[in-house]
Amino acid sequence: MAIEWFEETPDGRIIGDLKEWRQTIDDLSNPIHRVFFELLLFTGLRKTEALTLQWKQVQEDRIHLPMTKNGRSFDLPILQVHHEILAPLRPLSRQWVFPSPKSVAGHITKPERLKFNPHMHRRTFATVAMEAGVLEEVVGRLLNHTPLSITGQRYTRPSLDALRPSIEIACKEISDRIEN
Repeated sequence: MAIEWFEETPDGRIIGDLKEWRQTIDDLSNPIHRVFFELLLFTGLRKTEALTLQWKQVQEDRIHLPMTKNGRSFDLPILQVHHEILAPLRPLSRQWVFPSPKSVAGHITKPERLKFNPHMHRRTFATVAMEAGVLEEVVGRLLNHTPLSITGQRYTRPSLDALRPSIEIACKEISDRIEN
């Protein structure tokens, strides 16, 4: 009753220079953290979704998240590039994608602090995808946002195969911007 509501202002920052990002990531001493940030950029996953990712959720054609921020399960189509990003971590743990022997949870809980925070990776994935021609509604699906329309919320359930070309476009554009 006596609560004051303050308007939240998201900072909206993205990673503007992906070559600089690449150099920053390559300079990290911890290879697990390098892979963590790379996976964020190439999937748009939320920080916690990535940190708590288990190998049983990484399948050949998708990452399956049984419970997400919006209270639903989510399947994100993944590509060969995602498997290549994750490959160096496969031998490190049978359970956790991003293991940490020092953590009580068994996985990293506090990734290394960079000038590029985890949510900037998510915003960059979305921005690059849209700039590459992926429709905003589809970008929202790839980010596991709840659609605004009744049709989007209740009726449409795009398949992994329907979403796969869009994540291919986004990942190719991200790669091109890193390399060129």
